[in-house]
Amino acid sequence: MVVVLNLFDIIPGREETYARYLRRVQPILDRYGARVLLYGRTRMLYFGDARQEYCGLIAYESLGDLRRLSHDPDFVAIRPLRDESTTNYVLTAIESFESMGAAAEFLENGGD
Repeated sequence: MVVVLNLFDIIPGREETYARYLRRVQPILDRYGARVLLYGRTRMLYFGDARQEYCGLIAYESLGDLRRLSHDPDFVAIRPLRDESTTNYVLTAIESFESMGAAAEFLENGGD
């Protein structure tokens, strides 16, 4: 599984533009089997410097599914709605380890 972490702020006055993006992106996510694990507003910063107001966690079965969605013509057509209504955007794809033990073994073996 791959989870995409989205952290961002909405540009004041462009909330309706971003809302249009959200309504149009869901069917595209569905087409690629993506699942919204969490989507909401951040409420408290415990540690670090990430101060974005919004956060989303979207799960994909594979990096290939994420790549295919990213190049889908329907997604490419609506991406400007997202890009022109948000700022401070961080988007990263995280490939999961099977367990914390598997992550520890990976690190103990020098990250190989």
